[in-house]
Amino acid sequence: MIKGLTLKSLLSFTLLLTTLPIITLPAYGSDNIKDVEFAVFSLNNEIPALTKSKARMLYKGKTKKLNGSIKIVLVDLPERSIHREEFYNMLLGKSVTQMNGYWASLSFSGKGTPPEELSSDDIRDIIEWLNENPNGIAYAPVSAVPENANILITVLQGE
Repeated sequence: MIKGLTLKSLLSFTLLLTTLPIITLPAYGSDNIKDVEFAVFSLNNEIPALTKSKARMLYKGKTKKLNGSIKIVLVDLPERSIHREEFYNMLLGKSVTQMNGYWASLSFSGKGTPPEELSSDDIRDIIEWLNENPNGIAYAPVSAVPENANILITVLQGE
């Protein structure tokens, strides 16, 4: 045995190591994965609710209209925003880098333009933009969305 290390202390240490993952598991469990859920929302109550498929089509530039007549304008959070990364990962399974490449190819081919990018992810800036764009749609963590907003869809991790 190593000097000062007894069988009892070795067993205690082994027991601690084997139970530690069980003790810390809830901190990394599925509860925390769903801590952030996003709302795709507008201030315009005439914009209809979205299916996940329709939300994906909007954020991939595959459609710009809802109900055949409402021309939609999207806004995006700054590229450096952690919320932007999480949102695109949750909704489309893509990183910001992948989406930038996707939008670059659409823009180059003349098939689409990316959403307007805000300079901050502050909810006040998002609301200000939505007030200036009546058919605008934004996204933000549900906890930040004002009560008077028209939530079109919520997006959760793993859905």
